[in-house]
Amino acid sequence: MTHDAHFKSGYIAILGQPNVGKSTLLNKIIGEPVAIVTAKPQTTRNRIIGILNRPHMQAVFIDTPGYHSIPKLMNNFMLSEIERSIDESDIFCFLIDSDSDSPEQDDELMERLKSKKPMVIVNKADLLTPEARQKLALELKERWGLKELFFISAKTGDGVEELVREFEARLKEGPPFFEGDIYTELPVRFLAAEAIREQAMELLHQEVPYGVAIEIVSFEEKPQITVIKANIVVDRDSHKSMVIGKGGQMIKKIGTRAREKIEFMMADQKVFLELFVKVDPGWTTSLEKLRQYGYA
Repeated sequence: MTHDAHFKSGYIAILGQPNVGKSTLLNKIIGEPVAIVTAKPQTTRNRIIGILNRPHMQAVFIDTPGYHSIPKLMNNFMLSEIERSIDESDIFCFLIDSDSDSPEQDDELMERLKSKKPMVIVNKADLLTPEARQKLALELKERWGLKELFFISAKTGDGVEELVREFEARLKEGPPFFEGDIYTELPVRFLAAEAIREQAMELLHQEVPYGVAIEIVSFEEKPQITVIKANIVVDRDSHKSMVIGKGGQMIKKIGTRAREKIEFMMADQKVFLELFVKVDPGWTTSLEKLRQYGYA
């Protein structure tokens, strides 16, 4: 790939708490939910990388697992992934919610990132009035000693292009890391599991915060349709009924949303998705089980 002398490139880590909108932002920037590559296709919840190619820039995004401080085996794995992303990146985007449930976790992550001088980005800014935005800006600047702050809405795209221009200004000159037309090196099977997990987490994160894994039972690509059967794995019986929901409503909702996402990623190939719930007690604390479900 030829590039001009002033071409810029680099790695950008997107960090923040779960459900703060990291994946939404990544998809908005890249414009394709499938523009992701990873070095280790067999692992889930790892650093999913999106690549943005512009005429004078290639920005490689590392989407880290949501930051939280619950000391379980699985969370230790996720935290080590975050630490690794921090070590390997050139620019750090610290994404926070305009109305955070747990500001103390933001403080904790900011403490870890301080020496890296992160760009603090407030997401869901479309939900703030101009007065509330100003108040929050003053408060955060004082709390973390910031000189600047970025307000965006990953959902509507508001402020995202300005953010990309800011990345370009901050990246160093250098050649691209990947071919310009690369979209994904991930197997569709992995993407399907991620899509199911993402929807399950989004719809259930209050009730079943971390105890969800996805196991693809069968994956059959036929000419007209792709048939996928998958288990949503929980570690308690009480969680099973939450995943199924009243009259099967919840699992149906997860299935519909995940299927739409998978079809979109497979360039509108038709997908039949069948979901089941499997109870595997204590899987989140067993290293062997974590490996089996792609976590370690």
